[in-house]
Amino acid sequence: MPADSRPYQLTAPRSVLGGAFVYDETLTGPVPESAEEDFAAFGITNPTPVRILYKSSSSASRQTVQLTGAWGTISDPEQVIDRHFAKIAQNSAAEPNGSTKLVGTLQTMHPSGLGDAMMKCQNIRTGANQYIITTPICVWADHYTYGEVLVLDPGALRNGGLGVSFGENADTAARIRNDARVPR
Repeated sequence: MPADSRPYQLTAPRSVLGGAFVYDETLTGPVPESAEEDFAAFGITNPTPVRILYKSSSSASRQTVQLTGAWGTISDPEQVIDRHFAKIAQNSAAEPNGSTKLVGTLQTMHPSGLGDAMMKCQNIRTGANQYIITTPICVWADHYTYGEVLVLDPGALRNGGLGVSFGENADTAARIRNDARVPR
C-alpha cells in the first residue's frame, strides 16, 4: 500500500485546471454499461466508474479533455495500466478497419505532481479520411484511483493531425488527477 494509506475516490468536478476547462454536458454521455466489468478485469476491486468531458473555458480554444476512470482498490497499479492499453490494442485488432489505433510505443511518464501514482502514455490515432488526429492518451493508477486522460484539439487538423505532446498530456493528466481525486 502507498505511504499515504487513506483511501481516495475519483470525482467529476465541474471544472479542472484552475477553471481552464469546464464540464460540457452536451459531450458527456453516460458511463457505458460494461465499465464496471472492464475496470474489474483491469484489476480494480469494487470499481465505481467516472466519465466526464470538459471544454475549454476560453472561446479562443476548442480543446476538450476527457476523463474516464474509476475508484476502488488497486493492488497493482502498473498492471491495471498495462491491461488497459492491452484492451485498446485488442479492440483495435478486432476491427481492422476501425477508426482508433494505438501507434508508437507505450512510455512511462513522471510529470510533476503525480505523487505516488504510476503513469503511462501512448499515441492514439483516431478519425477517418482527412480528419485523422494523433494525440497521446495518458493513464494513471495508484492504489485507489485510475484515470485515463485524452486531450483533443481540433486545431491539430491544421498541424498535420498532431495533437498535444506527451509531456503536455501527461502534465494535464497529473493536474486533473489532483483536481478529481479526493479522500473518501
